[in-house]
This record gives sequence, C-alpha cells and structure tokens, in this order.
Amino acid sequence: MPFKSTHRVRNISIAIAVIAVIAVASGLIAYFVTRENKSAPSPSPSPHPTPQNPNLHKSFWGINYTPLNSQYPACGSKQQDITEDIKVLAQLTPRLRLYGMDCQQAEFTLQAIKDLKVDIKVILTIWVDNNSTTYQRQSADLFSTIQKFGPDQIYAVSVGNEAFFRKEITHEDLYARIADVRQKLKGMGYEIPVTTSDLGSIYNPELISHLDLSMANIHPYFAGTLVSDAANWTFSYFQQNIVQPSQGKQSVISEVGWPTKGDPDRGAVASVPNLQYFVDSFLCEANRRKVPYFWFEAIDGPWKTQQFTVLEGNWGLLTTDRQPKVKIPNCPVA
Repeated sequence: MPFKSTHRVRNISIAIAVIAVIAVASGLIAYFVTRENKSAPSPSPSPHPTPQNPNLHKSFWGINYTPLNSQYPACGSKQQDITEDIKVLAQLTPRLRLYGMDCQQAEFTLQAIKDLKVDIKVILTIWVDNNSTTYQRQSADLFSTIQKFGPDQIYAVSVGNEAFFRKEITHEDLYARIADVRQKLKGMGYEIPVTTSDLGSIYNPELISHLDLSMANIHPYFAGTLVSDAANWTFSYFQQNIVQPSQGKQSVISEVGWPTKGDPDRGAVASVPNLQYFVDSFLCEANRRKVPYFWFEAIDGPWKTQQFTVLEGNWGLLTTDRQPKVKIPNCPVA
C-alpha cells in the first residue's frame, strides 16, 4: 500500500510538471505569434467588386478627371471616394488624365486602379502657375508617386495645363521644366513621355519641338460653333493645327467636350440635349478615325461653379453622384 501511494503521488507530480511545461510552451508560442501579427501591417480591405452598369460602355479614348476636394491647400480627397469614381470610369475608358499632384489625388487614383485590378493608363500633371513653390511641391510628389507605383500605368507626364494661355510662365522657363522632368525620369530609369497641354491656337513648331507628344485643348464650344457642326470642326482643327505641324509626332486632343449649363458662346449653347448630340456625333467617329482624345470631363465640378462660373462647373459627363447625363454610345475603343 505505501508503495502504491508513493507511486500515485509521483505520477501526479509528473503530470503536473508536464502540464506546466505545456502551458509555458503554449504561452511562448502565443506571445511570439501575437508579436509577429502586431509587427506585420494589416492588409487593407479589398474593395467590393465593381458592379457593371449595362448603360456604360468603354467608348471614350480617354477622360479628364479631377477628384473631389483635390484643391490645395484645403485638400479633402479620400481614397474611398476616388475608388468609387474609378469603379465607374473604368467602365467608360482605358485612360485618365489628371490636372495636378496635390492632395494625394494621383496616389489615390493609382492605388484605386491597383486595388480594383483595372487596366487604366494615367497622364499625371504637374500644375504650373506663377509660383515656383507649386512646381517644387508637385514635382516632388510626382517623382515619389512614380517611384511608389512604377511606370506601368503612366501614359505620360504633363508639365502644366494652359500655363501659356494664362500667361503664368515664360516659354523658356516651361521648356526648362519639361527638360528637367524628362531628365529626372530617365535618371530613375523610366522612359515616360513628357509634354504639356495648352490651347490649340497656341501650338507652333517651337513648342512642339520640346514635347514628346503634342497635346492640345480643342473646344468647339469656345469657338462659338453650332453643336451640329462641332464634331467636324474639331476634326478639321485638330488635323490642320496640331497633327500636320507635329510632323509624325503623336498628337492628342487633351480636352474636348460640351457643357450642360451656363452662358452660351455665340452659336454654342450649353444643354443636356446638346451634350448628347455632340457625344453621338463625335465619339464613335473619333474612334473610327483613331483620333486620340480626352473627354472634358468626367464629373461636374461644383467648386468651379463657386470659384468661377456656372459654365465652368458643368462639363461633366457624369453628375456629382456619378450618374451619366446622357446615353453612352457603344463603340468600344482600345
């Protein structure tokens, strides 16, 4: 009996020791697993699948896009809002053109393209005005954004938009900035075309010689053209004033569109029916002719109505809640 009692006590002691060892080991494992999980960044939630709208067609060669609240220094752009925009725009075009780098608009746009796994190329723009600080800030953002995302989704880089038209920079200074951006991109190992965009009436052989591609804003509305003549007027103007002087260099209409509200310009009248007419007469014919263009613009800009005029804020193909104003023709573009 004493032997059996001692044996039982010994067995109990061994069992307790084993349990203690297991508990300690489990605690250590839990500690290291927890520490590893805390040190690793949490993956960002995947966006919900893009609902396909049967009324949208990828019929636009490109579209100009200014995200909401991307005006410096106020800034209020949000990744979620831009992702929702891209869900819709990806069903309309394979190319977007931005107007600046401020407020992380380019970073958020490229992140949305990456997260949604859509094949959209983007023209990034360094906004140019009469303040050199703007150029320094935006060019720094440009290079860091391209370094982060790489060159694959970048169609081109534009140094300025209508800077000559606004008379905010000399020709020599803009040409120097274009050369500076081109050199720095090559130093990063990237062969990305560098250009600027301005009114078609400003283009000349000297300007074209400094660009990797010619990008001109061509608006039949501001020419006072009847909407019934607008498409043919645009094609003729582009061919005569941009394509021919470019002598084989790629030429792009960087802005073309029609407003839905605002003051008329001679024979040009802003309205939804006229937007529909111009979309119908220009879009598929431009695609058939293989004319590269960026539609102006993606979404109405209420901030421009407040800051400028009703006309300026109502060029959107979509309303501010991302609804199409007109029926989109089905003539897919590559």
